[in-house]
Amino acid sequence: MLDDVRPLSATEKFNFGVGQVAEGIKTCAFATFLMFYYNQVLGLSSDLAGAAIALALVFDAITDPIVGSVSDRWQGALGRRHPFLYASAVPLGLAFILLFVPLVSIESAGQGGLFAWMLGATILTRAAMTLYHVPHMALGAELSADYDERTVLVAIRNFFGAVGFVLVFVLGFGVFLAPSVEFPNGQLNAAAYPPYAVTLAVIMTLSILLTAFGTRGRIPDLPKAQGSAGRVKVKDVLNEAYEAMRNPSFRWMMFGFIMIIVGFGIAGATGLYMFTFFWEFNGPQILLVLMMGPVGSMVGYAFARRLFVWLDKRAAMIAGGLAWMVIHALPVTFFLVGLAPPAGTWAAAWFLGVIVIFGGAAVGVLVVGIGSAMADIADENELLTGRRQEGVFFGASAFANKCSAALGSLLAGMILQWIGWPVGRAVREAADIPQDILMSLAIWSGPVTSLLAIPGVLCLLGYRLNRSNVTKIQAQLNATNAN
Repeated sequence: MLDDVRPLSATEKFNFGVGQVAEGIKTCAFATFLMFYYNQVLGLSSDLAGAAIALALVFDAITDPIVGSVSDRWQGALGRRHPFLYASAVPLGLAFILLFVPLVSIESAGQGGLFAWMLGATILTRAAMTLYHVPHMALGAELSADYDERTVLVAIRNFFGAVGFVLVFVLGFGVFLAPSVEFPNGQLNAAAYPPYAVTLAVIMTLSILLTAFGTRGRIPDLPKAQGSAGRVKVKDVLNEAYEAMRNPSFRWMMFGFIMIIVGFGIAGATGLYMFTFFWEFNGPQILLVLMMGPVGSMVGYAFARRLFVWLDKRAAMIAGGLAWMVIHALPVTFFLVGLAPPAGTWAAAWFLGVIVIFGGAAVGVLVVGIGSAMADIADENELLTGRRQEGVFFGASAFANKCSAALGSLLAGMILQWIGWPVGRAVREAADIPQDILMSLAIWSGPVTSLLAIPGVLCLLGYRLNRSNVTKIQAQLNATNAN
């Protein structure tokens, strides 16, 4: 029964959340460096790099509901979720290393060979992450039935995700990608990426194992698989995904978040291009700006619970989406009207950094709201269908999010190709790029991208689950289970 789950200790909350460092590292590395590394450092065309990211994301998105469904049905001494946590740790680290250490000759492989390697390594990395991430999200919904504690768990999980972002930035621009005489922009140094990737891979593996071992004591208290484990048929997975989409709460939530995530995908894929060539920042300046994102997100995570009490989750998520839309458009808008500090200066870096803090806080509130709402939707669906299917909902959620992120990456690659962005290692600084191309990138990645939040916010207006509704649903579930 939902109310039989004993309260979580601070240590257990820490152990659950720390595994998100791995997902944070993967997400940040992909969003910040993947497109840039293959396009600008290795010389793969931007449309092919964007297509590789998008295709891998689509493959990954398809596997998410499958893993969610399998973990919902899994039976064994380690429960439903933990076998997947253990199984993912080492493969994830190895696949991540292969992604940034191509074993093909860049010069001889050509565009086709480099594209194939990028696609294959990206698929392997994402597949390994899916084995961990979907069961980990579902585990969070099972650890507590309390409306507010679920928000706390999501906030802690995302806090550690932000720690992963910080590690990527600090180890990148502070250590491995630091400027040198040969490479004033260290992010263009191909030789720096292999040791950087190995370091991040080790941290990812260790964080997952810490969560798996640190939460194993809760396994006896967690919900068990309902029915027979058996083989999971594709038809069953599709039916479960269809049932999930029939839930109006889930449908409105997902459609809203999908539109906003497309904007995140474009902004992330073009961010390093903007910092390096449009704003003309050096490594320490880029590090400063990038660090402000996780700082802002942590602020959003910390205040999310209070905000959800004041506004409830729906209103807070709408506010977060609208805030991100406005904030994301500000830097380029200020530059166009002559109110931004000169490019390449510390004043510009601090100017951008302060704005990024507020944008990160808005994203933090939105992300915590989505994660917490999924657990509430799982309760509602159990009342309607009689089945406990956290894995299905979190898998379907990941499916939708990744498909939209794939679209964002694909659009980013198409934008770079469409505006005529120069490819390859010959480009070392802003002077190598025509001014009109730089301005086109700025407008597309800033003000135009921010407008994608509008249809997303309109969809979130349709989400109707609030504190009162969830409390009534859980009371009905407990009464039903007691009988």
